[in-house]
Amino acid sequence: MEPIAPLRLLDAAPIVPGANVSRPLHEANGCKIVLFAMDAGQAISAHTVRFPALIQVLDGELAVTVGETTHAVAAGCVIPLPAGLPHAVRATAPARWILTMMRTAT
Repeated sequence: MEPIAPLRLLDAAPIVPGANVSRPLHEANGCKIVLFAMDAGQAISAHTVRFPALIQVLDGELAVTVGETTHAVAAGCVIPLPAGLPHAVRATAPARWILTMMRTAT
């Protein structure tokens, strides 16, 4: 077991020019938390999952498409991703964000 210690999120996932970086932070009881760092213009294409999720933007800004609607999601904001609804993410500025996947939700 790794020792428990605070993790500085903005330092844990540096912005890499032209890249999308992810780092798993925690997984237990059907919940998975992943830290992402995306350079401006990087994207995750539209996809659908069977469970709800939540995006929390730490810094920068994302364009998050949920269904047919695209939302500007800035630092300090969250956006839910309902189960079964297509979603995509694009960094409109270099951004770091957390994805929480709730795989046991109904």
